[in-house]
Amino acid sequence: MGFENTGKVWTNDTFAKYLRTIEKPSWCKAVTLHHTGAPSLADRPKGLLMQHIQNLENFYRNEKGWSSGPHLFIDDDEIFGMSDLCKPGVHAVSFNHSSIGIEVLGNYDEEDPKSGRGRNCWTTAAAATKLLLDWLGLPATEKTVLFHRDDPTTKKKCPGINVSKQWFID
Repeated sequence: MGFENTGKVWTNDTFAKYLRTIEKPSWCKAVTLHHTGAPSLADRPKGLLMQHIQNLENFYRNEKGWSSGPHLFIDDDEIFGMSDLCKPGVHAVSFNHSSIGIEVLGNYDEEDPKSGRGRNCWTTAAAATKLLLDWLGLPATEKTVLFHRDDPTTKKKCPGINVSKQWFID
């Protein structure tokens, strides 16, 4: 485990090409979606920067003592790597060893995922999720597209009360 993909950034097109170069993990049965909460879209008016991802890696590694973090971070139009897609990450206790974790920029308890920048972030996340599910050979269902709040060990509303699973899957 680790932070092997910190420093990598893709568009959906280059992410699709990247997935073709790596072996799909046998342990992975789903994708779990989160929102960053903080930072919000307002906090990052120009989206994520590589420095933000490096700062998050430092926080997870040195302050939380985690051996890895979420697999991907997504903003308006880019996909930032953090943890190796072929190894379990750290993002939702019940799902760490069976799903790839994606953090979507924004606080969707307050911000709108259906318009403006929020829609852009969720459109990028939906495309990346579809690429991952296709790569894994999985259909998009309630069991393969998980939200952090689906984890029975948490009381979090992540990825935000304004994001419904059916809307995202559709």
